[in-house]
Amino acid sequence: MSIIACPGCGKRISSLSPLCLHCGLERGEADDEELHVFKLRQARQKVYHLNMTSYAVISVFVAAFGWYWWSTAGFQQPSSTGPFVLMGLSAVAYLAVRVLLYFARSRLKALKRNAP
Repeated sequence: MSIIACPGCGKRISSLSPLCLHCGLERGEADDEELHVFKLRQARQKVYHLNMTSYAVISVFVAAFGWYWWSTAGFQQPSSTGPFVLMGLSAVAYLAVRVLLYFARSRLKALKRNAP
């Protein structure tokens, strides 16, 4: 057994592995269980990345609110439109990410139910 570079993604994999664990390229005879494990791993990674994206969008929203609070001197003066635009965009982005997250979690549940 040796470590080789995957022809599909270039990452290091075992020479005995029938498929690349990173990109899913089939190098030989992969059985249904290995393909199912790979699909589960990809679905979990997608859910994780969408969760991290939603946290980043929430952080942008909180920063925009802080900008609004700072520019109004504690809500005493009128503010520019910049903080409102940034809060609005981050709210829309958050909703979009949550919709994508819902579908990604549904796909993950379906994959877990349909184990080989």
